[in-house]
Amino acid sequence: MSNFQRRIPIEEDKNPAFAFFLTLVFTFFTLVRPHELFQPLHGLPIIAILSALSVIVIILAHRPIQLVPQHYLLLGMFPVAALSGLLNGWFGEGVTEGTKYINSALIPLFIFSVVYTSAGRQKTYMWLSLLAAIIFVHNGHVQQNSGTSFGWAANSHYVEDGRITYIGILSDPNDLGMFFMMNIPFSLYFFRKSSGLGKLLGLLSCICLLYGIFMTNSRGSMLALAGVLGLYLLIRYGGPKAFIAGLTLAPPALFVVSAFRAVSSQEASAMGRLWAWWDGLEMLKANPLFGVGSNNFLEHHGRVAHNTYIQLAAELGLLGYMLWITTLFFTLFMAFSIITYAKKINLEEASEELKAEMALCSTCFYSLCGFAMTAFFLTRNFFIVYYMMAGITIASYLRLKKLNENQDYFIFTDILKKIIAIAIVIIIFIYVILKFTL
Repeated sequence: MSNFQRRIPIEEDKNPAFAFFLTLVFTFFTLVRPHELFQPLHGLPIIAILSALSVIVIILAHRPIQLVPQHYLLLGMFPVAALSGLLNGWFGEGVTEGTKYINSALIPLFIFSVVYTSAGRQKTYMWLSLLAAIIFVHNGHVQQNSGTSFGWAANSHYVEDGRITYIGILSDPNDLGMFFMMNIPFSLYFFRKSSGLGKLLGLLSCICLLYGIFMTNSRGSMLALAGVLGLYLLIRYGGPKAFIAGLTLAPPALFVVSAFRAVSSQEASAMGRLWAWWDGLEMLKANPLFGVGSNNFLEHHGRVAHNTYIQLAAELGLLGYMLWITTLFFTLFMAFSIITYAKKINLEEASEELKAEMALCSTCFYSLCGFAMTAFFLTRNFFIVYYMMAGITIASYLRLKKLNENQDYFIFTDILKKIIAIAIVIIIFIYVILKFTL
């Protein structure tokens, strides 16, 4: 694995603080959306400008620029989406959808994977993300106690029996629950690794996040919370084989729990999701390589799949599905390899810097697991927060590679075989369960 990344030749390392500052502003505007809260900023393409400016600064001033497999995998989503659209008579739509993978996936992942060159930068992002989460929780609390259902953030209001929302990319309670779930590892990191005020803030933010998940009443987020906790226990008290088994079986297990609840309580919406999953697999069977076209699921079923994996497989076929899921699981395995390495070495003999970096990489792992499990109940292949977090995870791994240049944490070809196996098992397992459930 020592040569899986490529470097643009340079003479010395350059990590401009301005690029890091831009990522923080980009994060704040992407999450909190001040340009939607204040009328003078309304309508300005601030996020697009910040994204483009960040890329320009990186290309001109940042060195080295390390390219990893995830960059190429996400880049491959564009031609797959375009070709899928062409084969389904929607070439223009295919190009448009492919462009979304560039703007909402590849560019954020690239920016954050390159810029976050220090532990301090990563912790700053984590604090900013937690601050944003607390803002959302407060807005949700106001929604539920205002008497009008509206919060203080623009036109945000609770829906469906008090399920809280925010605005922008978090205007759906399920998205908000996913975001809270991804932030819980951050709060626990600061609770465990900080002292004094930092420890207190970590604890309080964790309580706020749990309260936020409760107010979203997001079943996917609640199941993911239980799933991540179970995965943590598997890793803590098991080994690599236990982790791989857990990662493979977690989505099907969460599905079984969800399906059981749906059947036992006769929830029409939950049963509708199961039928959507079934129709998605039928679309995959009919168009196995390129699917029915990105964003065409609605044309064939009438509602989204509420499952990122199923919808991707249905819309972009096995090619698009494998590109996307390999990006996710390869990043997860990068972080997990650090967890495995930490269990093999004598931590008392490790440097403080190495231990600090390993703890941060582990935090990234559980945050991404939160997304991976929640995405099993939502269609969120363009959820930009995931790509930002994946970029930070890559950056964390690369920092550890720099500390241990002679250490190969895993072998790329071996991991790729496992990822392909996991991806196939997920599809087959869902198909078999649905066959006997519906």
